[in-house]
Amino acid sequence: MVVFAGAAWLMLRPPADAIARGITVAGVDVGGLTPAEAAAALARALPAPDVADVTLTAAGLEWRLPWDNVGQQYDIAATVQAAADAERNTAVPPVVVPADPARVTAFLEKEVAPVLAIAPTDATLTLINGAAVESPAQVGRRLDVAASAPRVLAALAAGDAAVELALAEVPPQRPAPEPARAQAATWLSGPFVLVVDDPLTGPLDENELPTGYYTEFTAAPADIAHWLTVSEEGAAVRLHVDFQAVRAWVAGVAPQVGAERQLDVEATLTNLLAAFYAGERRAFARVTHPTGSYTIQPGDTLSLIAYDHQMPMWQFKRANPDVDPGAIDVGQVITIPSVDVLFPHPLIPGKRIDVDLFQQQVRVFENSAQIYTFTVSTGISRTPTIAGQFQILFKEPDAFAKRWRLDMPYFMGVYEEDEGFYNGFHELPITHYGTRLSAGVLGYPASFGCIILDVGDAETLFHWADVGTLVHIIGYAPGTPSWQQTLADLAPLEGTGAGE
Repeated sequence: MVVFAGAAWLMLRPPADAIARGITVAGVDVGGLTPAEAAAALARALPAPDVADVTLTAAGLEWRLPWDNVGQQYDIAATVQAAADAERNTAVPPVVVPADPARVTAFLEKEVAPVLAIAPTDATLTLINGAAVESPAQVGRRLDVAASAPRVLAALAAGDAAVELALAEVPPQRPAPEPARAQAATWLSGPFVLVVDDPLTGPLDENELPTGYYTEFTAAPADIAHWLTVSEEGAAVRLHVDFQAVRAWVAGVAPQVGAERQLDVEATLTNLLAAFYAGERRAFARVTHPTGSYTIQPGDTLSLIAYDHQMPMWQFKRANPDVDPGAIDVGQVITIPSVDVLFPHPLIPGKRIDVDLFQQQVRVFENSAQIYTFTVSTGISRTPTIAGQFQILFKEPDAFAKRWRLDMPYFMGVYEEDEGFYNGFHELPITHYGTRLSAGVLGYPASFGCIILDVGDAETLFHWADVGTLVHIIGYAPGTPSWQQTLADLAPLEGTGAGE
């Protein structure tokens, strides 16, 4: 019996290197097992690295991340050693070889980030039926790898089943379609009006002067939208004016202005664009006028034809270089110069000076209201003031007439009576010895073609009128009374020619 009991005790006694009783690892009882037996038991019980995993979640999506993808695994040998070193009845956690952070980051960048990435949408602007339609910006999305990687590593280390990844917003580069939106608010806010105002043509009035032509052409917002293009330039959206589109619109207006005038497309385009860029809603067209023709009648002379057509004779000579003024024939056709040769400057809106040759008066109008009336002296019969339409060509406060050695204060040229030789408005002339002339002749034709005003009146008119102001000279001057002195008497010509 003693021998049998001793043998049984030897058989039941744990090996000398056995793990203490009551030691468990992850629920596996390894107490009393040798290290080799414990290692085998743990290898069977613990999940393999390709089976153990953590679930990554974000935006309703999931990814399975096996341990072996990132180098995480159970260290069986270290775990057995930890169990062997433990006191009896201890639960020993398995020792884990942690995941490689670089491999975790690579998995997130390659497998997860592309799926979660949503590019932001920039704001844009589209022109539709004359309205600017905005497409708003949309915020994008990306995986925040820098914030997500530590979360995954922590979950792997803790043996968590799942971990929520970190997401970040990606703002659009262009949150609003500016400055195009602001530009559209101005440019498409209403119609644009092109004004064709031509006081030099139209039906004739009782003084045989044109009453003018006025009309407006309107571009609706839908038309204006065709003038514009949209470009996306980095963080900005811009509207650009398509010059060719605007030119095409102006060219479409041109045939509608009538045969008496021609629309200067390029000059009108310049005016329109300047007003448009300034945010204005209207611009003035530039018109020109065609030349005419005249068939010589019995008794005609070139000077009479020029006078009847309200044009200085030298302009007729320039327009007809092959015509001999002293040898014109009945039936011969000559060119009537365009009235444009008398208007080198744009007309000043709202201002007009009427010179009434018969009444020897100047009437001044501003916005159709008469504001001044002056008594004047115009050209005598042999050097008449030409009737017609003209404009203020230039202004000289202290002009001097070499031909008569006369000062002509407040001179304003109206037309070239001959090349470089102007007739115009001026104050009572002053001789070289300081005497005022013509004070007693106001109200009668007395000049060599100029329009003489009294002291003070000429200064008032000089300061009111701008270069470009329209001048109407109407009617026929009465004869100068024989007893009335004129400049021809007071300051005879020192040479040839007429006018001042």
